Amino acid sequence: MTAVVVGASSGLGRAIATELARRGQPLLLVASDARDLDAIAADLRIRHGASVRTLALDLASEPDPGARLVAALDGFPPLASLLLPVGMSRSDDDLGLEPRRIGELLAINLHAPLAIVHALLPRLREARGAVVLFSSIAAVRGRGRNVVYAAAKRGIESLAESLRQRHAPDELRVHLYRLGFLATNLTHGLALPTPAASPSDVAHAVVDRLPRGSGRWYLPRRFALVAAVVRVLPWPLFRTMRS
Repeated sequence: MTAVVVGASSGLGRAIATELARRGQPLLLVASDARDLDAIAADLRIRHGASVRTLALDLASEPDPGARLVAALDGFPPLASLLLPVGMSRSDDDLGLEPRRIGELLAINLHAPLAIVHALLPRLREARGAVVLFSSIAAVRGRGRNVVYAAAKRGIESLAESLRQRHAPDELRVHLYRLGFLATNLTHGLALPTPAASPSDVAHAVVDRLPRGSGRWYLPRRFALVAAVVRVLPWPLFRTMRS
């Protein structure tokens, strides 16, 4: 059975690919840079004897990423899981961001996951597989920073809920992770309110849960409490928060 990891070249995506390869899962790895993918695939083959193929795909500009993945999966074993730890944020992502940059952020964070999920749904349902989506603590409430990113991640939450409403649990398992701060290039050098979690620790938890039924989880788990507090803050107080 095959696992597809979209956003596999860095951060959480690379950690998930490594964890799946360690457990002997055949992989299709998707990211924008072919050279990065080739290096990762070679490493996983050497270290874990993994069966790995790659697909270089620029999600910011590809109009039909789902069709590209369907074609790339020809000849693979049945599709067991689709994991989408894909995301992009910008330091200038606020209400003054220019339209072209808005389009790029929405393409990567929302359009591509939607298109890929819909394209691969027939194969996933046939194999009674799992879709694994990743939202963010940034999507808990509206905010003055990371505006487009947060809006897109809230759309991912709606996608997960729609999939669970439409498909019976024995047809399709839907996993949604609401991520806190991870130690990746997106958080490098930032002054964070809590320590950033290791992507490898998060990947281990995600892969461990793959056989389970549908569900929603916070990772690291302490962010469930953070989100609960943010949700109940009175609006005048919440509005004073600028992060």
